[in-house]
Amino acid sequence: MTPGKAPSLRRALLLNLLIPTSMLAAALGLAGLLLIHKTIETAYDRVLDGSVKAIAERIAVEDGEISVDLPQVALGMLETRANDSVYYNVSYDQTLVTGYQDLPLADAAAIPVGTIKHLNSLYRGTEVRVAAMTQAAYGKSLPVLIEVAETTNGRATARRELLLALVALEIGIIATAAVLVWFAVRRGLSPLVDLGREIDARQFGTGANLQRLDLENIPLEAHPPVRAMNELFARLDAAIQVIRDFIADASHQMKTPLASLRVHLALLQRDSGHLPGNVENIAEIERSTKHLDRLVAQLIAMARAEQAAVAEPRIDAAFSDLVTNTSEAVGTMAPFAAAKNVELAFEPEVDRAPVNAEPSMLHDILTNLIDNAIRYNHDGGSVVVGVFAGNGRYGVKIADDGPGIAPEHRERVFDRFYRIPAANRPAGSGLGLSIVRTLLRQDAGTIELTEGIGGRGLTVTVSFAATNLHLQARQRM
Repeated sequence: MTPGKAPSLRRALLLNLLIPTSMLAAALGLAGLLLIHKTIETAYDRVLDGSVKAIAERIAVEDGEISVDLPQVALGMLETRANDSVYYNVSYDQTLVTGYQDLPLADAAAIPVGTIKHLNSLYRGTEVRVAAMTQAAYGKSLPVLIEVAETTNGRATARRELLLALVALEIGIIATAAVLVWFAVRRGLSPLVDLGREIDARQFGTGANLQRLDLENIPLEAHPPVRAMNELFARLDAAIQVIRDFIADASHQMKTPLASLRVHLALLQRDSGHLPGNVENIAEIERSTKHLDRLVAQLIAMARAEQAAVAEPRIDAAFSDLVTNTSEAVGTMAPFAAAKNVELAFEPEVDRAPVNAEPSMLHDILTNLIDNAIRYNHDGGSVVVGVFAGNGRYGVKIADDGPGIAPEHRERVFDRFYRIPAANRPAGSGLGLSIVRTLLRQDAGTIELTEGIGGRGLTVTVSFAATNLHLQARQRM
């Protein structure tokens, strides 16, 4: 699974909290919309009702004729900011008494006397809200119909303003909820983040110990995976102990028989004149013994490197002079270079190069690299070892003019036991560069493979961060 598609607990919690919250906000918004509509209609209808009742109170019968003394307040109360138009009429038995003659008349028979009925209608091409009421008149057999109609601009304006306020409130609620949920989830997951950092501190290769995680400050929900992690740490610690035991035993139990074998080979070679037919066999045994001796030494070196990767961190950083260590490594490998008829030269560019690295680690790295440069070189070849400074780092370059390594193999040669397919390759284990990379990782060292001398062969460059004190001294110079 790619990192971009990896499941996220934070994302899942945010979605599980925000989606229901948004749905609840939408439901409240819908309820608010219905409430706004009902409230607006009720409020405006009450004003219409008041106007109708005010007109109804002024209806009288004089000489058998219905008369209306229309009060100004009856229609004035309907004035709104939206400048709604107001229409009215008073009719008896489908005959207009006063008002707007073309205003549609409601069915008076369907309206109980003394009650008000509301209906929507169109008047002069405009939507209006009508309040209709029937009122009994003295001496008349039929009730009088009073209607007051009002355009709906005011209602629409009020409804729109309230809806905008509701939308703004909903957005504010959702935004506030999102922020609060984000901080709540972040705070709620902070123990898991702290747990992740503590687990990272125990990663293989960081040098941290593998003690069990303390469950006291860990949320209950995380206890099952933490218990499993503690079991894993216990198994890993046991495996590391096996490596330690192997290193302790291998140094004695494997090297001692090989040393005895070399002594007996020397005795056989001394007496080989009496057994001339065994000279070739003894030479082959000697070559195999040397190869086995080198393989055992590299296996032990690899075990030491992996042990150091999970060992307790050093309290005090070790300081080494890269120039001195490189010079000693060149001196160590000089006899081997002479035996292989390879010219070995040491050409440092600086007098001192203090780095934060263990001397023993540096020795293993440099001797492995110089050994490879000599071992895989041709008869009469050359190897140049140099120490340089640059970009706040010190490094060693080991360049040879041998067959080199093709670019497509330069990353794979760091794999254990990997050997480049080629004819007439010297015997080897395929562990040298793997050991070097493992050791370099302990002190933040880097390694790079490039072209060698004159575009031939191989140049191996390893570098380390310079010590702070020495960098400051160089900057003052």
